[in-house]
Amino acid sequence: MAGLTKTFGRTTVLRDAHVDLVPGKIQALIGQNGSGKSTIVKVLSGFHRPDAGATLHRGGRSYDLPLSAHELDELGIAFVHQDLGLVDAASVVDNIRVGRFSRGRLTRRVDMRQERAAARRTLDRLGSSIDVDGPVGALSAADRAIVAIARAVQSLRAGDGVIVFDESTQSLPPEVLAGFYDTIRDLAADGTAILLVSHHLDEVMALSDSVTVLRDGRVVASAVATAQTSVRELTRLMLGVDPQVHPLREEVETTPADVVLTATGLTGRRLRGLDLQLRAGEVLGVTGATDSGHEELPYLLAGARPGRGTVACGGTTVSLAGAGSRALLDLGIALIPQGRTTAGLALGLTASDNVSLPRMRARNSRYRLSSGWQDEEARSVITEFGITPPRADLLMGAYSGGNQQKFLIGKWMVARPRVLVLHEPTQAVDVGARRDILRNLRRAAAAGAAVVVISIDEDDLAAVCDRVVVLAEGRPSRQLAAPFTAEDVLGTRVSALEKQS
Repeated sequence: MAGLTKTFGRTTVLRDAHVDLVPGKIQALIGQNGSGKSTIVKVLSGFHRPDAGATLHRGGRSYDLPLSAHELDELGIAFVHQDLGLVDAASVVDNIRVGRFSRGRLTRRVDMRQERAAARRTLDRLGSSIDVDGPVGALSAADRAIVAIARAVQSLRAGDGVIVFDESTQSLPPEVLAGFYDTIRDLAADGTAILLVSHHLDEVMALSDSVTVLRDGRVVASAVATAQTSVRELTRLMLGVDPQVHPLREEVETTPADVVLTATGLTGRRLRGLDLQLRAGEVLGVTGATDSGHEELPYLLAGARPGRGTVACGGTTVSLAGAGSRALLDLGIALIPQGRTTAGLALGLTASDNVSLPRMRARNSRYRLSSGWQDEEARSVITEFGITPPRADLLMGAYSGGNQQKFLIGKWMVARPRVLVLHEPTQAVDVGARRDILRNLRRAAAAGAAVVVISIDEDDLAAVCDRVVVLAEGRPSRQLAAPFTAEDVLGTRVSALEKQS
């Protein structure tokens, strides 16, 4: 790909970028959020129309971008997107085979026995035992990612083609990553050209043959041999400055005070009578292996999923049986969910509108909303989190994923809840955005909030948390108190996994 330039209104997000892919090789594409990574993928997939001059060279021919879905299929180019693009109500086999519809007439009779067998073979190749007839909506996040990968793999001809992995590992727990990495290596060994778009530099170092680095929409390093670089050097290229490492717990000190929240007997599909206490000024981490119940906890605490137990906060106790999210929000408990584009942000509204939503009920007059305080709140978030471009009037959908995540967290921080509950707060964000987010969580705690971070990222937990509770089989298994390292968190989680199995 060459000559990739893309302008949104007054903002140019790509400037004459280029990426070269080689059959049988894994090329990584990295950069801070807002650097242009996602825009390149969206241009290649036909979602965005680039400015004039963007071309794709494939098989000795040149093609003007964008290409249609049919043209991409004919050229053997498949995608595993960050949002996976699955239909929850459809079966696994239907989600896998939908990628091959363009190869024949839609009126052609479908042999479902053959389709099931093909889907089964592909899933077996990926080491998955998912039921091909089950609905995708019932699958875990990890299995949903496997289905999306299977769809891309099945749409390619053996030993040929290109697969673009766009932050595709964000839904996978650590214990299944090794198998996923092996699958990518096997695809490359078969002759497939791989473009790996990732913010995990350890993943990039482990998987890729070479790395292209974007900064502010420009390519600042092209096809750097992975074996001849380092995480520190790649970080320097991404940021434009030498990275400075400071423990966030030391950088932003907090003083845990009185108990602000007491959860008793939390019970859901996985959790089994969990008791939990949070103190003002404390950052508590909760983690565990797949199916340990940690992924369910944030939504029970915030009343977003049905469950049993009680939550006491601010002198009021609420029973989760029959209570909804409004009752828990009224207690001062704010949830920042994992799916920012489906459960946390309105992409068709401006940054100002999104930031003001949590406090609109308190600020709303009888006749009209004041745009002044909306813009002021948005500018506060933009400044605190270092969001670019710094425009409160820009539609949320025009921002990169990492900047969207900053807005999602920032809009609740300016609302000053008693308790902030976050599920994977740095998922699919780059190293710079990650540090901005974690630093602001420490600041929220320093200002008196209780912060709960539910995550499988041991680096995040070690950087920001005062305590970490590790769950196994729906109950607390072990607990760590600061200071501790990422290796301590990982080792404790592995021990809990062994206990669970």
